Amino acid sequence: MRARSKIVAILATVVLTGGMAIVGSGGGAGATSSFNVVTVSSTTNTSEPGVDVAPDGTLYVNGPAGLLSNLPGSPSYVFRSGNGGSSWTLTPPDLRTNLPGGGDSDISVDNTGGLHMTDLWLGSATVSRSTDKGQTWLANPIQGVVVQDRQWIAAATSTSVYHATHQIPSGLVVSKSVDGGLTFPINVIAATPVDQTGCVCPPGNLIAAPGTGLLGTSDMVGLVYSTSSGGVRFARSTNGGLTFTNVDVGPASSDDTSTNFPVVADAGNGHLVATWLGVAGGASNVKVSTSTNWGATWSAPRVIVGSGTPVYPWIAARGNHVSVVLYQSPDARTTPDAVPASARFFESYLESTDGGTTFGPMITVDPTPAKTGPVCTEGINCSAGRELGDFQQVAIDNADHAVLTWIRVDPAAAAGVRVMFAKGD
Repeated sequence: MRARSKIVAILATVVLTGGMAIVGSGGGAGATSSFNVVTVSSTTNTSEPGVDVAPDGTLYVNGPAGLLSNLPGSPSYVFRSGNGGSSWTLTPPDLRTNLPGGGDSDISVDNTGGLHMTDLWLGSATVSRSTDKGQTWLANPIQGVVVQDRQWIAAATSTSVYHATHQIPSGLVVSKSVDGGLTFPINVIAATPVDQTGCVCPPGNLIAAPGTGLLGTSDMVGLVYSTSSGGVRFARSTNGGLTFTNVDVGPASSDDTSTNFPVVADAGNGHLVATWLGVAGGASNVKVSTSTNWGATWSAPRVIVGSGTPVYPWIAARGNHVSVVLYQSPDARTTPDAVPASARFFESYLESTDGGTTFGPMITVDPTPAKTGPVCTEGINCSAGRELGDFQQVAIDNADHAVLTWIRVDPAAAAGVRVMFAKGD
């Protein structure tokens, strides 16, 4: 759920090839060339699906059930696959059953395979954990920060878990748990409205990496967000979320930077990559930036998609492998909400095998359009065109394959939409 969202970036020089913007030729040996596409669910009315990979290879897809869509409880959905995504099972909500939620959901998998979940209900969020692959849950309906919007969760270890949310008027708040994500007694404002240059915008995603200190005191924690001055920033902590420093990922510009969530991924060894959508001159573009020192400094932003109409990019990274997914329309060069009714948006993919320095050509993951017609990116201000929600996701599994989840609008499906999944070769 987004009260407002818009992201803009400056156009850079790109090479156009077959309706795609390509930076370099980072396809390389072993690059992904095709995907196996399956339906996760056609009966759950959800959007904004997320995907996570456990250390043993188990895959999870989650999606919101709808804000307080059922009473007394409205737990969001968690699907599990133990066969690489070929088939999926909807896990039982267990102790989440009668607790509020359904607004926004997010899951993080820790180093032992434990699941940590946050489920928004605006007054706060229900937080929960599972140690048996989602079969049973312990849950707490009050995360701690009251009056929330767009929350995220990230586990550094099985006990050290972080939670981020947008709280008006305080700003972007990061909370810390040392009991595996059931209580969050430490709350720190990671970015103030001044850091956001006045943007009343929920944050992009949250990342965390384990440190060596007792109780996670040296964990690395980071939160990416957009500003009202045309920039993208990163709030970083090197002391387990006790203090944060805010640095520019994309500098301030004359562009608007608040329609899509910016996204950051941790490739390991201090290497971070970020992506966001930019709107310039009535057209949308996808940008990336990289860091080699866990977000202390960032490379100059580069456009990797500068043709057609892209929307909702997401990024994942593992070593030198960087994966970017997006919905892409080849039928118009404009903004997502301004495309004609006949414009098709396809689930699409770009990949780098050199850490994000160059990217190979865009691949259409699924030949069936995810949606036809305008995509509204104004969150709760939309009256139509909201079937895709505000994002989709990609992760990289333990065998270095890209795994994706997204929404396909399908009036023939029981829910009117399908939650989709694909795994790269």
